[in-house]
Amino acid sequence: MKDNNICRLCNAISDLQESHIIPSSIIKLVRDKKLGNRFYELHNKSSQIIQDCPKEYLLCQNCEQKIGGYEKYFKEAIHLSRHGIEIRQTNQYAVFDNLDYKKIKLFFLSLLWRMSVSSLPEFDNVCTGDNEETIRQMIIKGDPGNSSEYPVSVIIPLFNQRMQEGWATTAFVSKDLQIIGILLGGILYLLSTIRQNSFFPTEWYLNLLNESGHWIMPWTDFYNIPFLREYNENRFKG
Repeated sequence: MKDNNICRLCNAISDLQESHIIPSSIIKLVRDKKLGNRFYELHNKSSQIIQDCPKEYLLCQNCEQKIGGYEKYFKEAIHLSRHGIEIRQTNQYAVFDNLDYKKIKLFFLSLLWRMSVSSLPEFDNVCTGDNEETIRQMIIKGDPGNSSEYPVSVIIPLFNQRMQEGWATTAFVSKDLQIIGILLGGILYLLSTIRQNSFFPTEWYLNLLNESGHWIMPWTDFYNIPFLREYNENRFKG
């Protein structure tokens, strides 16, 4: 049997599933009913209407279901307020309580790992290097690590003073900081590509996903987020 029948996560020889790199459950948040549940993909100031996001044959059925469980919890907890999640809002923050740290962190580790191992051109800029195998082992063992290991920070960008849940981006990279940024369902997540990241700006550490299940997500105007503004300018310049 060919190498391409080997699951990239567990290394088992199996019939591979066609895996979404960006979870399909998140893409459903950005689909527009007016477009027949399709959505706009933007590229270099042009756009086209598409039905789905990139996917490829990566995982066996067992691993697909395992990761799918983390994806399901992430969407239901963050965007649907299920599983006993409490959300409080102030003028400065959205505060989530009672999150399952293990499931949320393993979701982000699996997302980072999938983008890194993907052969699709959309993710050529995502590379975890020597950390790829460490992250794979953490996912296999169900080990989320502590909050300072491959830390995940967050910002909610405001567009015209409002959060836009229907917005998403491909991954973008700050190589100097060794951080991946990705906007999912209107929330900007900042993922470290190295285990202990000393390059995280101090203010981002205040917004880390942590073991307490208490996650502070600050509201920030889009134009006040240099990391996101730089992505936008680079992608649509010309």
